Amino acid sequence: MGPPIPPSARGLAALSLFATLGTLTEAAEQLGVTRSALSHRIAELEKQLGVALVRKAGRRIALTEDGERLLSSMGDALERLQAAVEPFRRDRGQIRLSTVATFASHWLIPRIAQFQARHPRIEVAIFTTTRAIDLKQEEMDCAIRHGRGEWKGLSSTLLFKETLMPVAAPEVADRFSHGAKPDWRGAPLIRARSRFMDWSIWQKHDRALAKRRIKWLTVETRAQALDAAISGAGVALMDMAYIAAPVAEIRLRKLAEHPLPLPTGYYFVNLPHARSLHLLNHLRDWAVEAAEPFRAA
Repeated sequence: MGPPIPPSARGLAALSLFATLGTLTEAAEQLGVTRSALSHRIAELEKQLGVALVRKAGRRIALTEDGERLLSSMGDALERLQAAVEPFRRDRGQIRLSTVATFASHWLIPRIAQFQARHPRIEVAIFTTTRAIDLKQEEMDCAIRHGRGEWKGLSSTLLFKETLMPVAAPEVADRFSHGAKPDWRGAPLIRARSRFMDWSIWQKHDRALAKRRIKWLTVETRAQALDAAISGAGVALMDMAYIAAPVAEIRLRKLAEHPLPLPTGYYFVNLPHARSLHLLNHLRDWAVEAAEPFRAA
């Protein structure tokens, strides 16, 4: 007689998720399967173990005592199993990408559906952080960083150079206009702690602003500065890559004829010999193509 067959991991996962969410329907949606498929997984587990794990309780489905005892004895075994197999699953088709939150929200995520349509079998997991992650030590496959493109030991490909453009809600721009020529320099200026030097750079370019007494609104990130500008709180300095949609929708107005180019840019970076390099190349090539209008500008 051979060793006993271990219970179905799919059945255990289905049972655990049902216990957490409380309904078969929600658990099925979370797993991306039909309700009947989820029920079949639990039924298969019951058959393997020879006990009933769920029961009808009026119109609801509930765990039996054996079901509760099974999940209690398992503890965090499912989570540990998932952590053990995740690196192998990622080798087959998942890319873990790190970038800053504003770039993710206002450039990458609005375009990622294009990549998904082109490469439906590649899964992308996006993580945001303000620090430069170590691709050699951390569980990340690639990153989109801003800087000058020089990172030791990494391959870097330019997406586009950074720019600065003052923007404000139309009503703010109109309120501070005098005659035919708008003069927004009397409006409150919105600055982000994460980009504290942007306005200093602009003041060197715009001597008229440098001579004014400034009223500041300080926020944490550029994403917050953008939201504040759209709400009418003042003038924010934004990268041209982030303002295309709100300008087209007339939620923001550009307040300068030309953006101020910066020596820094956004780069796709990865280890030269990263695992699943062929997947990373697909994502890099798509990102370069999507960034071409901003690079050309």
